Amino acid sequence: MMIVFVNQDKVLRESFLQTFQQTNKVYCFAEMFEAYKWIKRYEVPPSLIITEVDLLDPSGLQTLKFLETKSKLKDTKLIAFTPEQVEREQISLVVSEGADAVFSKPTLMSEVSSYIKYLESSGTVSSGKSKKAEGNK
Repeated sequence: MMIVFVNQDKVLRESFLQTFQQTNKVYCFAEMFEAYKWIKRYEVPPSLIITEVDLLDPSGLQTLKFLETKSKLKDTKLIAFTPEQVEREQISLVVSEGADAVFSKPTLMSEVSSYIKYLESSGTVSSGKSKKAEGNK
């Protein structure tokens, strides 16, 4: 599975890479703009894009909405994570803006690991179906 992980924290990017590179192709970027330029150039779209969303800053939600509109990414799962636990209505807001799943930073690695296993077992990633038809986990 190809994963694009976007976060400004270099330590978190390195930790994510070490955790998931054994079984996946992982590409890390500090900024979504750099990640998106790379995605546009790369022939195959990623299976997952994982990025942090600050609920107090609307630009993160706008980024999710933007990525959701790109036909190249129609089968890509968008995962947002927040610095802390979020409440149900906040999760609903992030999902309504394009995220397929929302996790919190403290449990990010285990949540992503479980989500990858879920996608692999359900065949969702390679099914070719639209991600919104698949529903949310």
